Amino acid sequence: MAFYFGVLKEPRGLIRLLQFIFAIFAFATACNGSSYLSIQQGSNAASVTWSYPYDLRGSQIVGTLANDPIYLSESNSIRPSAEFFVFTGVTSMLLALGFLVIYIVLDRQFRYNDRIPIVDFVVTIIWAIFWIAGSSAWAQGVSNLRIQTSFNYVSSLLGGCTSTSVCQQNQSGTYANVTVSVIFGFLNFILWIGSVWFVYKETRFFKSRTAQQNPPQNNFSNISAPNMQQQPQSRMPGTMG
Repeated sequence: MAFYFGVLKEPRGLIRLLQFIFAIFAFATACNGSSYLSIQQGSNAASVTWSYPYDLRGSQIVGTLANDPIYLSESNSIRPSAEFFVFTGVTSMLLALGFLVIYIVLDRQFRYNDRIPIVDFVVTIIWAIFWIAGSSAWAQGVSNLRIQTSFNYVSSLLGGCTSTSVCQQNQSGTYANVTVSVIFGFLNFILWIGSVWFVYKETRFFKSRTAQQNPPQNNFSNISAPNMQQQPQSRMPGTMG
């Protein structure tokens, strides 16, 4: 079996490789976005942590400032967008790797089997839609996450913090990972929507249309027919013969 690694030099193969790498960065940064917040009021303190899948309904504020069980949110509105984003990233990684293996190992079948390029084309369109939908929803989820885990919001949930001047922010984590994951999400959408054209060129729809627009023409320029007729000779006036 001959492997065709030359596809990595072609746009469709190179883009699949980039999709594989960028998908890993997208869901990895989204899953590693755990953070925390610590609030202090004199000798009393309270802290709260959150992590993937960012179900703030289960994130309890603990400490001497929180006498009763207090949670960051009464709903889990952020969790669905986070899980869908990670699902899109993991499946995109597997699909990009799978199609890349098909390009390399089954190059002959890919070129002569009409069904494989069509499946490739349809899947690429669907996952491009997944990326734009998942990235947009996750961007809104990250915005809500920043609001519902901010110092002002958490301190308002604590009965002992009547104003921001009473309680002070002791320690706080960062939102770097989740913010970067949103950027990678939209970059993945650009890669998947950009690969639609190169995958479409491998389908029979594109090839048949190209064949109709450029029909084969026979070139007879090198074939010269014998000259069967002679040009009539003009006679000068007053001459004979």
